[in-house]
Amino acid sequence: MTADPIPAIREEEAVGDTAEIFADLRATLGLPFVNLIWRHLATVPGALQAVWPAVRPLYLTAELAARSAGIGAGARPGGVEPVPREAWSALGVDEVARRDVAGLVDAYNRANSTNFLVFTTIDVLVRGGRGPGGRARTGNGDTAPVAVPVAAPAAAFPPLPPMDALSPDLQALVLACDELGRLGASAAHASLYRHLALWPPFLATAYVALSPLHRSGALQAAQRDLIEVARSAVVDELVPLLPQGRLAVDDDVRARIGPVVEEFATIMIGRMVVAGAVMRALLPDPDDHAAG
Repeated sequence: MTADPIPAIREEEAVGDTAEIFADLRATLGLPFVNLIWRHLATVPGALQAVWPAVRPLYLTAELAARSAGIGAGARPGGVEPVPREAWSALGVDEVARRDVAGLVDAYNRANSTNFLVFTTIDVLVRGGRGPGGRARTGNGDTAPVAVPVAAPAAAFPPLPPMDALSPDLQALVLACDELGRLGASAAHASLYRHLALWPPFLATAYVALSPLHRSGALQAAQRDLIEVARSAVVDELVPLLPQGRLAVDDDVRARIGPVVEEFATIMIGRMVVAGAVMRALLPDPDDHAAG
């Protein structure tokens, strides 16, 4: 298998305005990587160039940041407890590894929570939007547009490994994790599980923790709740913030990106918001050195 399960522009291969938008995405989100869905949109001529400017104003708003944080905090099903430090150590996941994994999961969770709302917004816009709003607000009552603040430098993480670089057992584990909590079929696979394959004991423990939540339907129920909350927030709060409540693309581009945007908004990203919250909860707070 190649590095990406669906057609996507690799960051190191991006050129021209695609490379510029990728750089803007990294800077705006404060992340060291560009998520798969953005890289996939770059394969559709004109799509990335239309979609990113249309939703970029949301990143100026306090509303998106607040909603993203709230969605992430409320996504975890009940009954998930941290694995004790001594158990992680026995598995070979020492304190340095735990900090690295926690940082990686936090970065993905931050990106996924934001992208979940943004792509739900794009899905609404692709379907016709809800009329233009005013100028993007900064959250302090000022309606004048402002520059996106420069994000803090993102932490450096090991590169995302290609699937064919993993052992057969790890490939099988990544794919097994990726089936958990799905609300429908998709050719796409979540990058987080593949990235976590760099720490096999953690990924195996995550599978053990997520599996019963999948079998009980708790992962699926949490995702359905998330979708309902997000769509209501997008229609009522986020779309009205956009200078234009529509997506300026021709019918061909709209037809090509519509299904994949809907797929990511309803099947892929919300699932990983929930799963990411569960995986993060398995790790003790890296700044808390208390026993247990």
